[in-house]
Amino acid sequence: MPRYLPVQRDAAYDEIKEVYSTVERELSIVPNYLKTLAHSPHYLKPVAELYLKVNGECGLSEKLKQLVILKTCKLDRCKVTVQWHKDLAARAGWSDEQIEAMDSFHDSDLFNHYEKDALALAGYVLKSPDDIPEAAFWTTLDNHFTSDQVVEMITLIGFYNMVNRFLLAIEVAPDPIPVESV
Repeated sequence: MPRYLPVQRDAAYDEIKEVYSTVERELSIVPNYLKTLAHSPHYLKPVAELYLKVNGECGLSEKLKQLVILKTCKLDRCKVTVQWHKDLAARAGWSDEQIEAMDSFHDSDLFNHYEKDALALAGYVLKSPDDIPEAAFWTTLDNHFTSDQVVEMITLIGFYNMVNRFLLAIEVAPDPIPVESV
């Protein structure tokens, strides 16, 4: 049971309804995460804008983006976002076998070196960002990705870590996955 119920459109102030309309135009759904965040109109608009930006186009393929997001959600043990992003990862091209193998990716032949580096990065950023192995890991990342892509992956990891912690703390109810998503 959610600690705070999502603010529904018919109970929202005009300012909140505007944010909902913008998000709905982009995603065809207003996630319960944002509806719950609407209890704080001060944070809703900037977080919704960031949510749309982070989930929009970037220098990463949709497939790699969903890999990084799903790994973050799995490490955070957020059932709501894990289920949502399992579905999105599958739509982006990840097999069920690969999705399940993310937990033991180091020993898996299902991921290439680039993908393993992205999965390792999520683990480092979430567990000990100030203790990422120095030269070797960064050199490998720089050989596989542009600096823009590394920064985008770290941004995705940080953003989804924030989302997951919010969802877990407030026990936000899961959303149905819209057919148009990806």
